[in-house]
Amino acid sequence: MSMGLRLPNMRGIARRASAKAVFLLGFALLSCVAQSTSRGHLYRGGARRSVLDATNRKVFDVMAFGAKTEEQMKGGGNKANVVGKLSVQELPGGGIPGLPGGSAEESFADEKIDESGPDETGAGESPEEENGSAFIRTWVAACRGNYSGPTKVVIPKGTFLTGPVVFQGPCNSSTEPIVVEVQGYVKASTDLSQYSSPEWFTFELVDGLIITGDGTFDGQGQDVWKTRDNKESNSASNPPSSLKLNKVNNTLIEGITSLNSKFFHIHMFGCKNVTMSNLHLIAPGDSPNTDGLHISTSSQIKVLNSVMATGDDCVSIGQGSHDITVKNVTCGPGHGISIGSLGKYADELSVSQILVSNCTLRNTTNGARIKTWAGESAGEASGIIYEDIIMDQVQNPVVIDQNYGDKKKERAGPPSGPASKWKISDVHFRNIRGTSARNVAVSLACSSANPCEGVELTDINFSYQGTSMKSTALTSECFNAKITSKGVQNPPLCR
Repeated sequence: MSMGLRLPNMRGIARRASAKAVFLLGFALLSCVAQSTSRGHLYRGGARRSVLDATNRKVFDVMAFGAKTEEQMKGGGNKANVVGKLSVQELPGGGIPGLPGGSAEESFADEKIDESGPDETGAGESPEEENGSAFIRTWVAACRGNYSGPTKVVIPKGTFLTGPVVFQGPCNSSTEPIVVEVQGYVKASTDLSQYSSPEWFTFELVDGLIITGDGTFDGQGQDVWKTRDNKESNSASNPPSSLKLNKVNNTLIEGITSLNSKFFHIHMFGCKNVTMSNLHLIAPGDSPNTDGLHISTSSQIKVLNSVMATGDDCVSIGQGSHDITVKNVTCGPGHGISIGSLGKYADELSVSQILVSNCTLRNTTNGARIKTWAGESAGEASGIIYEDIIMDQVQNPVVIDQNYGDKKKERAGPPSGPASKWKISDVHFRNIRGTSARNVAVSLACSSANPCEGVELTDINFSYQGTSMKSTALTSECFNAKITSKGVQNPPLCR
């Protein structure tokens, strides 16, 4: 476990000879005194956010720590809520990094505000890097400063351009969850050299977190998409995802908008007990790899009442995920709501207890989909329910594709290469209805080495609404699948 502040671009910090860089590097070397009190109880038993956030919170505004709006960067003024020059001893947490006993009697937010403007240190930093540093300073003060009560980080109204930011725990400010309220419009730097790892806004090692507000994270991915669409591009790494949740537990994310992410809108890894509600994750249908939400190695995750329009899966549930609920999500355009892909890499973990219900998919390439590769990895995907789904002109409404990645075919079909080692079982498609843009509305292409078992189809009802008028009959295709059926079956179920 990293025990201090992980910075988003250590290479850039190393080459900057500024007091601000020394401050950030010092905090990177700080060790945490102790883990904060576990907040695992906060969201158990259906506790409401309004109850959890009823306490008075001390506000830590990013502009009080030197962040500037685009207007201010262009000379619009910055006369209020900016931090003056402070010595290292006065920084949040107190003392010289690495030495015990340093004192800072008041938290950073309590320091006198310099009305004349921010300090002029930080030579060599771009404006977006300066904003990133200010955002991080704000978080450190709220999360690990001297104030012991409930805290809130506020990104106020206005447009803020920022490079990569890391909000890292554990927090010791309070046993209450820390709140990040996004009121403004936050834009990601388009200079990819500023990103030392493929994340823009990262939350990690936090137990007890609320991210809320009606603000927007704009990944400004348009130029990156053009590069990735260029076949001559030799980029070996992925561009940054907009929001990364890394080992974040007992969390509520509500109300925010993510626009035009360079890669995934939200990437979740190693998280537990997270509820996401009323999100808007938006990118054009032809934007590459802009998954709305990618979940891996996480459990007790709820995705509720959200709208996603992407260039890839609206939700992709990856390896090691358990107890995942996706409910009342509208998806389109995009590639559907998918489990997988699974099995591309060695040592991937199994997936189980997945519920996708009461969702609507419009003009997507896929609908309810499970996909595995024929690779070295072996595992199991089980306990999967897709139910009460409406599909409007979806190209491939119901899909199990254990031949994923075969570029010789356009869609799921008979295996044409090595068999997948993944076992798919206990899968239920129930009350799925609407229109299919292709003739094959149900495609179950399972592994010849591990045939699918316990696949149930109940009340599947589609009509054809594609562009071809020569053949309007719907069909289904099944390979290596043990199937039971109930109720309406349109198209007729294959055996």
